[in-house]
Amino acid sequence: MSRTIGFTTTIPVEVIFAGGYIPCDLNNIFITDPDPMRYIERAERDGFPKSMCNWIKGIYGVVMEKAVDAVITVMEGDCSNTQALAEIFRYKGIRTIPFSYPYDRDKSVLAREIEKLMIELGVEGEALAGVEKEIEGVRSDLALIDRMTWKERRVTGAENHLWLVRASDMLGDHRKYQRMAEEFLKEAEDRQEIEGINIGYIGVPPILLDIYDFIGSVGGHVLYNETQRQFSLPFAGNDIVERYLSYTYPYGVFARLTDIGEEIVRRDIKGIVHYVQAFCFRAIEDVILSETIGVPILTIEGDLPRALDTRTKLRIEAFIEMLQQK
Repeated sequence: MSRTIGFTTTIPVEVIFAGGYIPCDLNNIFITDPDPMRYIERAERDGFPKSMCNWIKGIYGVVMEKAVDAVITVMEGDCSNTQALAEIFRYKGIRTIPFSYPYDRDKSVLAREIEKLMIELGVEGEALAGVEKEIEGVRSDLALIDRMTWKERRVTGAENHLWLVRASDMLGDHRKYQRMAEEFLKEAEDRQEIEGINIGYIGVPPILLDIYDFIGSVGGHVLYNETQRQFSLPFAGNDIVERYLSYTYPYGVFARLTDIGEEIVRRDIKGIVHYVQAFCFRAIEDVILSETIGVPILTIEGDLPRALDTRTKLRIEAFIEMLQQK
């Protein structure tokens, strides 16, 4: 994987492309592997505690096994464990590039962080502007895929999740990813409308492998994936700084609440599944979300990359039945 830049969560991927590098979302490599558990096991053999988020262990395992030239570690605006993970990478001799989203959404601070990233990767403003213009097309196609999930109801929640979550690195080639998206859109146009009660999914992307398929099998249609949609940057902006200021995920629960509330109304969502990762600080946000979202909410916790257990399946099925009866 020559000239590959890994990263721990969505960052201004345009800068990586403009520098002539291949972006690689380490989360996606981990969870789509045929045997993701081996990355977790590698981390635990190297001393990572069991009582730690398995996404972090999965990222570590990927970096130890894959050839990456550097890792962009998001020190503020994502996971509270990233600082320690970055220190381990440096100890192991892996080049790390810190990047931070300002919690207070200060435009000048974010502009400085992007500029530092450009300097680190040797990117000129003209090259970045060219990539930004090219990527507008693929982001428009992703917005259409999202629309076809909730408006035309021809795209499943699992497909929506996959297309939007991969927007973080566009599989390392934004031109090819756009061609793939256009082909998918053409195929989806001829489908029949998907039935099922309108379900929204909020929280980090799931480590559970079959959650969307199971929701669909018991009468639900996931037509809103909160964080995955944010990864696709579905909003206009005059420049890269404005777009990444509009991106809600790094800026706390109150930034997210506005987006969630608007989409509940726009998509006529009847119930919300809130996914939280075991040992993640974001699980605490469920206290606020449960009391402020105006529709029924079911909170599910995941730990390892595996299928849903029987208890969780029963809870989801009962939740869908309750919504149907209402």
